[in-house]
Amino acid sequence: MAAISVIIVSHDKPKFVRQAIDSVLNQTFPDWEGWLVDSGVLLNQGFFDDIKDPRLKIMVSGEDRAQAQKTLMAGWCFNNWLNSGSPKGELILYLCDDDFFYPRAFEIFWNYYIRYNRERQAMYASQDVGLGGRNGKTKIIAQRLADLPAGKFCNGRKLDRKVDYLQFCHTRKILDEFEKVYGTRRYHSEDKNDSNHADGIFMEQIGALTTIFPIPELVSCNRRTPQSTNCGTYQDTLWSKLMFRAKGKLVRTWQKYRA
Repeated sequence: MAAISVIIVSHDKPKFVRQAIDSVLNQTFPDWEGWLVDSGVLLNQGFFDDIKDPRLKIMVSGEDRAQAQKTLMAGWCFNNWLNSGSPKGELILYLCDDDFFYPRAFEIFWNYYIRYNRERQAMYASQDVGLGGRNGKTKIIAQRLADLPAGKFCNGRKLDRKVDYLQFCHTRKILDEFEKVYGTRRYHSEDKNDSNHADGIFMEQIGALTTIFPIPELVSCNRRTPQSTNCGTYQDTLWSKLMFRAKGKLVRTWQKYRA
């Protein structure tokens, strides 16, 4: 049984998904199990044939084009994976194909979990925010800082739009409590209308069950790309880049002021 279970969802982003995959394969913490769940487009092209690490299982999601028009496929894939009985790790992590972990991400989460005797059921860490261009290159323009306990019942800031799936980590055990309280095993929203904040909805629900603790270390990069779900807030144009960079400068100035 692995310490950490991670899922990577892939929806035809060849310029970005390999960096996401490599960010898992190159973790300094070796005790993990992973699933790469592809929509079928890249898998059918043999795009992943060279990946041989036995810790990473590759499979097709089973979705179809019509379903993708009305369903939030990331949430659907997450739920199917969690309900499949496949993830056996104590800690659960999520990764979308336009984002990536830094090499010590798993080590940081696991060491924190062990430091507090496996008692803390949910946590989040700091994260870079980057702009991904059509050439696949990324420019870091801002950060999300893990500085306060969070969630509706934590007397801290709300997680919605402030924390991403990528920097959020929870135990497998907390999902049993989720089912008892909310009466469902569809943990993540599959509603297309929630595309821009489905992660926030899930994390707020977890935050109502247990305190979500901050880890003040950078673990990942959340990329805004022309193909991302959040593409409504970023297009690969000069104007959009200037706006995001200006916002990033304001965030960094505020962070320095607070420090």
